[in-house]
Amino acid sequence: MLGSDYRELIVPKLDNQGKKYGMLIGGAALTIAAVAFSLVSGKFLLLFIAAAFAFGTWYFWINNNIEYEYIISGDELQITKILAQSKRKPLLTVSIKQFTAFGKLQEAEPISASATKALACSAQDDTAFYADFDHADYGQTRLIWTPNDDILLYLAKHLPRTLGFRWEATSTTDA
Repeated sequence: MLGSDYRELIVPKLDNQGKKYGMLIGGAALTIAAVAFSLVSGKFLLLFIAAAFAFGTWYFWINNNIEYEYIISGDELQITKILAQSKRKPLLTVSIKQFTAFGKLQEAEPISASATKALACSAQDDTAFYADFDHADYGQTRLIWTPNDDILLYLAKHLPRTLGFRWEATSTTDA
């Protein structure tokens, strides 16, 4: 077992669903139109264009399947972007002891225009949280992410007390 100082969570990106389905519908329409035009005109070499449209639709659909993996080990938070459930790109690594502000995104103070905003959340809605900190590579940074109750309880115990963050788990059991 990895121990009590280890948390892991994978969250899918949900605020790009309209774009994903728009590309799917548009690509399918182009593919069907190309196949129909090829069959009606008798120019069967145009089926290669239809195949290219179909491949492009599949490629863009797969590459818009985005997930974020949060790993907390001790006081280190690692965030990785997962594309198409196969390609991993490290996004950010930071110590939670460096957080200068933390809370619900709706309650966040505005940040300066020069600050870096790291989006690693499922959607920028009422489930999103923010963390402000100074990063060695990015300078003043605001992380927007969607932790679950387990991670929030861990953070409530391990974040600096000066932040005043408290969390109680929501009960999801039906009696």
